[in-house]
Amino acid sequence: MPLSCLSSKLFSVTLAVFQCALFVSILDPRSSILDPRTSILEPQSSNLNPRTSTLDPQDAQEKADLAKLGEQLKDKDAAVRRSAAEALGQLNDQAGVDLLISALGDDNQDVRSAAALTLGQTGSAKGVEPLARMLQSQRLRDRRSAIIALGTIGGDKACDALIQLLKSSSAEDRDSAVAAIGGARCASALEPLIKALADEHHMVRADAAMALGDLGDKRAVEPLLAGPARDRAAGESAQDREERKHQTTDRTIARTAARHPAG
Repeated sequence: MPLSCLSSKLFSVTLAVFQCALFVSILDPRSSILDPRTSILEPQSSNLNPRTSTLDPQDAQEKADLAKLGEQLKDKDAAVRRSAAEALGQLNDQAGVDLLISALGDDNQDVRSAAALTLGQTGSAKGVEPLARMLQSQRLRDRRSAIIALGTIGGDKACDALIQLLKSSSAEDRDSAVAAIGGARCASALEPLIKALADEHHMVRADAAMALGDLGDKRAVEPLLAGPARDRAAGESAQDREERKHQTTDRTIARTAARHPAG
């Protein structure tokens, strides 16, 4: 076959393919056949991409769990409400934090306590203000739970609320606050803790000393060394000193074990 005829047929075939492609692109604007920026081999994006889709199975399950726990918080059985509050801590969802904050007002002590402690475990700064309000409760356990939660969350605002509690008339509250301050390592509490070394209650003094040790500020060394002499001058009995020594040692061992778990 002459070369000219072969070239003519090849041109005709090429033209036909081009016309077909052009026709398809006109009928379907989404076609990328003629777009040099795309390839027919390039995978198309999908709304079901597991990294971006709202239909992600794990997300859907968490939403379902959240809705279920929200309903359980309204259950007539306080034990069910308490379990729901504790379970909310396992969900990584801001809506769960909101539910826990609402549960702080439950009429059952166990539920309120569980909600406060779980709220602390979430570490959400949004929980600081409602927990600080809980410190005004007339119930010791409410205050104790809020103190522990604030110490777990930490941060400037939580530390400020705990420092204010050192002025409480309740030795139990002062002692719990001192321990929480140490756990949160509130640097702003240095001076208040030094003042707490002279607290009228020996356990507050002992925990203040340990909290200062947690802070690790060298400015606390001299006040700490002066503590035993101050106790003797105040007439602390030998029995009181011995009791304080054992209790302080027990708490120190417990804290050390918590920081360095076996295994």
